[in-house]
Amino acid sequence: MSTGTQIKLAIVVALIAAALVGRPGSPLWLTLALIAFGAFNVFLDAPRTEWIRALAIGGTLAALVLPDWFFGPVALIAWFVWVPAFAVAWALARDPHEPGEAMRARIALATLIVAVAIGAIAYRTIVSQNLQQTAALFIGIPALLAIIVVFGVSPESATGVACKAVTIGLLVSLLFLWEGMLCVLMSAPLFYAMAIGISRLMQRGRDSNSNATMTLRSCLVVLAVIPMSLEGVTEFTTVNREESVSASQIVAASPDAVRRALFEAPRFNRVRPRYLRAGFPTPVATRIEHSSDGTRWVIQIRGGEMLLSGMEPRTGDLTLKLEEARSGLVRWRAISDTSHMTHFLMWREIVVQWQTVDATTTRVTWTLRYLRGLDPAWYFGPMERYAARLAAGYLIDSVATP
Repeated sequence: MSTGTQIKLAIVVALIAAALVGRPGSPLWLTLALIAFGAFNVFLDAPRTEWIRALAIGGTLAALVLPDWFFGPVALIAWFVWVPAFAVAWALARDPHEPGEAMRARIALATLIVAVAIGAIAYRTIVSQNLQQTAALFIGIPALLAIIVVFGVSPESATGVACKAVTIGLLVSLLFLWEGMLCVLMSAPLFYAMAIGISRLMQRGRDSNSNATMTLRSCLVVLAVIPMSLEGVTEFTTVNREESVSASQIVAASPDAVRRALFEAPRFNRVRPRYLRAGFPTPVATRIEHSSDGTRWVIQIRGGEMLLSGMEPRTGDLTLKLEEARSGLVRWRAISDTSHMTHFLMWREIVVQWQTVDATTTRVTWTLRYLRGLDPAWYFGPMERYAARLAAGYLIDSVATP
């Protein structure tokens, strides 16, 4: 057995000993994960990664010996620093006999890794500031990825690498950051459009023979992206969020029957429109509560978020208070909402109006008033209005139709 192999085995034994001595009460999966991470860095031989692997082994030993509070920072460093640092160092390890084309491919890979790592850090920063529903996420991050890629790879491959970075970022958000599938599907077109548009604009600047022209165009792109990325971040840069959407239908019932149906158990088992079945939260149960404080309508809403652990979709209650009830009109005001719908919008009011058409038919108009929850308004506003309009029609079928 060579001396190098003996040293590696001794380090692994030290990792196991540290786990037995330092973390006897820790979960078994956590201890095994730390040992596996350390052993991976011990036995993997990758050129130009020696110092990165040495730091990872030292950090693993510290995490095994020190208290549990130390594991959090080690995990963050392993995810945000070690992974991209190791991958970039390995990707840039160049063989002196390697052709230029292969080296360019390695640089492109390293740039892709760096862009995704910086994007992940930016995402966590945005979430920590509670800005994950603003344009800082939906425009700022793809713009950041595109800019990094443009300055790191050849102009011919910039757009392709930018799209790869966006794809990896979306997959990471889906698999590891627990974003719902609907959020990823809604934001993906905007992410790709921003990445492609910015990379191509900046690519044209790089194609110019004049450094001054290249710098000017790059600055103009950045200056255009910054205000777009600030929508929703501050009150001054926020577009009016108030929305009102209505839908009207002819119901085969008398006005009295419609009025009674509005206070009876709705039929939420009716088929929803295809767009709403794409992943929007859906009502599953309801109840009317009468008290001295007034009448409340509590709607249980499920869905909008599914975790990898196999947990059930998130369930919460939308609580509405009856503010007005008279002939031909009922108005409910939203007083609380614990469902995942708050990720998309905040309900304000539900107004139901009905008018007699003849003895057996009634025109019902269902109006939903809400605050848009996602920015930018020009992109998410039409999506939310379309979904709300479909929801209003569905509620006429499920609630106002006897």
